[in-house]
Amino acid sequence: MSRRKPYFKPCNTPSPLTNIITRCVRFEEVDPLAMVWHGRYPSYFEDGRTAFGDMYGISYLDIFNSGFMAPIAKMHIDYILPLYFKEDFTITTILHWNDALRLDFEFIIKKMDNRIATTGYTVQLFTDDKGQICLIPNDFINNFRELWQNGSLCQNNEAIDI
Repeated sequence: MSRRKPYFKPCNTPSPLTNIITRCVRFEEVDPLAMVWHGRYPSYFEDGRTAFGDMYGISYLDIFNSGFMAPIAKMHIDYILPLYFKEDFTITTILHWNDALRLDFEFIIKKMDNRIATTGYTVQLFTDDKGQICLIPNDFINNFRELWQNGSLCQNNEAIDI
C-alpha cells in the first residue's frame, strides 16, 4: 500500500534535499507485541530531521543561533507496516522547497527489504524567541536558500547508522 498523492506539490524550484539514516528498533520503543508503538514515530522523524540538519548546516542550533526557532506547526503520519524489536530500518528525510518562511519535511521509513513501513510529514514555521511567526528571512536563511538554489549543497543518498 502506498499513498496516492504527494504530501507537497512539486513545483519549478530546486530539487528536494535528501538524507538517509539507518536505525534499529530498541526495546523501549515497542509495545507488548514487540511492535513499535505508534507514538514513537515522531521521534523517528526527529532522528531524521536532526541528521538532515547536521548534514546541511541547518540544525536546530544553527537556526537558533541565527535568531530563529522552528517549532512544528503540523505533523501527519501514515502507518503502513509495523516495525518490530531489533529490526533495522531506514529513515529518509526530504526537505521540499517553499518560498514561504517554513520547512516542509517529508519522511519515508522503510524496512530493510525496501518495503515502506511509515510515511509522514512535518511543517515547521520560523519564529522569533517570543514565538511570533517571522515572515522575512534573515541572512542565515537567505544564504541557505541561495546555496540550495545554485546546487552547492551536497546530496547524500547512502544510509548512515545512528
